[in-house]
Amino acid sequence: MKRIGLVLGAGAARGLAHIGVLKVLDEEKIHVDFIAGTSIGALIGAIYASGVSAKEMEEITLNVDKTKTITLFAPTISYSGLVDGNKIMKFIESIIGRQNIGDLNIPFAAIATDVMTGEETIITEGSLLHALRASISIPGIFTPAKYNGKFLVDGGLVNPVPVSAIVDMDADVVIAVNVLPSPQKKVQDIKMKKETRKPPTEKINSKIVNIHLNKFLSSLKPVTHLNDLLRKRTSTPSIFSVILQTIAITEYQIVTLQLARYTPDFLITPSLEFIKPLEFFRAKEAISAGEKAITNALPEIKKKLEE
Repeated sequence: MKRIGLVLGAGAARGLAHIGVLKVLDEEKIHVDFIAGTSIGALIGAIYASGVSAKEMEEITLNVDKTKTITLFAPTISYSGLVDGNKIMKFIESIIGRQNIGDLNIPFAAIATDVMTGEETIITEGSLLHALRASISIPGIFTPAKYNGKFLVDGGLVNPVPVSAIVDMDADVVIAVNVLPSPQKKVQDIKMKKETRKPPTEKINSKIVNIHLNKFLSSLKPVTHLNDLLRKRTSTPSIFSVILQTIAITEYQIVTLQLARYTPDFLITPSLEFIKPLEFFRAKEAISAGEKAITNALPEIKKKLEE
């Protein structure tokens, strides 16, 4: 039986497409043996490796609307970042609890960057929450995470799609998912309509969602002044948008170089240009894009696994 290594790349809200990829793999009964992820890819990969199914993750993300997104990313006064990350980490903890990486169902690696040296840090042991806090710390937005005496930030700065980490795990077949769109592509300026999603007609069976997550989400109070501010459409992009777009451009160039050196057996590239980096409330569209991209590659993946 060939061992499958899954690589989930950086890309902020576009990374919700990873859930769609995992959902199809689950449906096709294709077992993942190793996972390596950067930033949002590390987050989705860690949740999956902890035993939460892709379907449950889909249910979780569909509970996150525009107001919750704004509240989670509410700015704070900090010396080294706009957001301290505490609310987001409590959100993550409500889903996966407190675990060590060694206790996960699937061997896992999170990629972070040492902000002082610029070196890649591959985290494969210790606290899962601490590892994720480091890997998702977008520089300039999140305060850096202190980990083993280092100050770590988003791993996308050095390895946005960490195929090299999976190679070290000795996988036989490597599937990598890159959700970073080319900066040359014209990004569609789509005005978001008011949400018309109806409440689920079926009860969500996941105990994780029902008890832990919903309790946490209901405790969040909307940040009214920030909400009003973000509703105002101006011709000038926000500081969040400027930082994220700058990083996305840089990461895309790094991905091109990294993938030329470490080539996966299958590179999945969902079409996500229409989703902006902080639009975590567009999970349905992102997940659908991930499903479509991996479905197109399924015949070749199955053929490779049968060789």
